[in-house]
Amino acid sequence: MENLFKTDCIRTSSGIYINVFEPTEEMICIEDIAHSLAHQCRFGGHLPEFYSVAQHSVLCSLMVPEKLKLQALLHDASEAYLLDMPKPIKERLPDYKKIEDNLMQVIAKKFGFSYPLGKEVKAADGRLLEMEWNDLMLDSKTEQCWNSQKAKSNFMAHFRILTK
Repeated sequence: MENLFKTDCIRTSSGIYINVFEPTEEMICIEDIAHSLAHQCRFGGHLPEFYSVAQHSVLCSLMVPEKLKLQALLHDASEAYLLDMPKPIKERLPDYKKIEDNLMQVIAKKFGFSYPLGKEVKAADGRLLEMEWNDLMLDSKTEQCWNSQKAKSNFMAHFRILTK
């Protein structure tokens, strides 16, 4: 029987154990990132309908210049391992940012983009956050939300296009 618990590790959907405190490139798998982000709801799940971090990531990537599209697609990739946590909570956990930054450095190195994120990616993320809030939370325009299968599929398709 496979070991359920491994010190400082989580087991991903692919079966890889990742130590989020001491990650290596070998522990990072794009399919794990796509799978997890497709199953995580934005806004801590407090939306009228399911809207994934994966869909948010694809849309963010579509908002930036070509040279930043991969960085934008993967700007929340660490959340595949650390989970999507609302910003006010994240800011009160001092070690979270350090762990997140270390993990993002490894992810960026593996997939060949720069980290910390560029100002254009941060700006697109901010604009998208505002649009999501207005459209999904305030106006309940949820007909454009992808289910988790579509979100994962679209995320992977977009990744393949950007890395071919």
